[in-house]
Amino acid sequence: MSNGIAERFAKLRSIRDSLCKKEENWQKAFDIKDWMAEQLTDLLLMLRDQSISRDDIEDRVEDILCVLDPDNKEIDDEQ
Repeated sequence: MSNGIAERFAKLRSIRDSLCKKEENWQKAFDIKDWMAEQLTDLLLMLRDQSISRDDIEDRVEDILCVLDPDNKEIDDEQ
């Protein structure tokens, strides 16, 4: 009987670990979404500000793309 209980506890621990991992993944996804929303808001404000140069806006977009896809060689190749 104690084997059955030990197995049940092991199964419950496994389920708990799986749920915690999923929660951690969801939190990371929400953090990324929040960061992107902030970046797009800043970019929109830059676009609306006539004193901000096109080069500054390009730099901001490149920075965002670099964070999202650091290995993207196309951005560097186009310059």
